[in-house]
Amino acid sequence: MTRNTDNKQTIKGKRMKSFLHNHPVLTFLGINFAWTWLFWLSAIPLRGDRLLLTALVMVGGFGPALAGVLTLGLSAPRRASTFNFKRLWAALGFAALLLAVFAVRYAVGNIPALDTLADDLRLTVPVLAAAAAAAAVGGWVYSSAFSSQAPVRERMASLLPRGRSLTWGLAALLFYPALILLAWGLAALLGLEVEFPGLWGRSVQETLPLYALIFTLTALAQGGNEEPGWRGFLQPELEKRFSPLAAALWVSAAWSLWHLPLYLNGFYAQDLVGGMLGGFIFRILLSIFLAWAYRRSGGSLLAMILLHTSFNCMVNFLPTSDVGLLILWVLTAAAAVIHGKMWQKPRPNPAG
Repeated sequence: MTRNTDNKQTIKGKRMKSFLHNHPVLTFLGINFAWTWLFWLSAIPLRGDRLLLTALVMVGGFGPALAGVLTLGLSAPRRASTFNFKRLWAALGFAALLLAVFAVRYAVGNIPALDTLADDLRLTVPVLAAAAAAAAVGGWVYSSAFSSQAPVRERMASLLPRGRSLTWGLAALLFYPALILLAWGLAALLGLEVEFPGLWGRSVQETLPLYALIFTLTALAQGGNEEPGWRGFLQPELEKRFSPLAAALWVSAAWSLWHLPLYLNGFYAQDLVGGMLGGFIFRILLSIFLAWAYRRSGGSLLAMILLHTSFNCMVNFLPTSDVGLLILWVLTAAAAVIHGKMWQKPRPNPAG
């Protein structure tokens, strides 16, 4: 009886392994949505506790990256396990960095006209536990650049500032501010409405430290941290079957649906239908551009993180015209499609 049971478990394990290996996109989406929605949907009853809600949103936000690293690991050949001290120290270092950034952001407190953490900033055990969990998961994700599994290490190594990624990282920092300023100029020419952020008009000495803090936090744990999943895994995986353009459209659909619980738990203030529809339209354009930029940069995840972070942050610091930005994004996406011939099936991805 014991031998039969062991054989059945072995066969079941092999079937599961075979499914995960043969269906990487479904595996990625399953892990991603299960992890993220577990935390984000469980936060629905916590709408009145903004600080805990924010902490849980950060934990769930690592879903794409976590799923990307795990799914890549499943594709690695089985080998005798060896303890990877380099990755351990990297994970501890990144986790400590995340905790330090969280602590600084908490110490700054509510920032009028920019970001409100909560009316009651009292720390509780659940808040501290969620922050520690976000730091631990983030540390593990970012340490994947030192993984002993070749498929993981090769895809995630570009999280670190090396060689070509430095040049593209600098370009990523400048791209979106330049686009917003061009949209502002276009709005002035066409007489379009421009929205000025609450911090507009304050001194550089006052806003620059706030920008550095918010940008760093967003890059590490509130948006930029999604990129090892969306661009680092899903986009190149879909390109094995589809053109980069079609793959980008599929990514934009998954990326948009993934955000749904944030409207249900109150983290996003917009109405559900309008927020989801507007977000989906912009993510189509962003996905096309990011797919082009990922390939052109040689698969630089650092550049993708910085671009994604800019998309999330810059509207809080520069005057924006939604119509002007939409016009420029349509032109940018069209230029990327034409320049990259994104309707054609690509050659092997340089990032692996």
